[in-house]
Amino acid sequence: MTKTIHGKIRGRIIELDQDPGMAEGQKVEVRMTAIEPLKPTTPMSHGLAKIYEILGRHHSSGYKDTAQRHNEHQP
Repeated sequence: MTKTIHGKIRGRIIELDQDPGMAEGQKVEVRMTAIEPLKPTTPMSHGLAKIYEILGRHHSSGYKDTAQRHNEHQP
């Protein structure tokens, strides 16, 4: 079976954009093709580039269901 799934490289981890639909532990062969990032039509300021970089990071609070904490900071 061959599938094409897009993703991003984070260090030595490939973060897939969708579930590959394979069993845990399934051996696979990975062939990678770099996709050129879109170039902005107008130059981005250093400050705006920094904001996008921060927003692009993943944050894990350790909570799987954030709805459980919805009212935690409500008066």
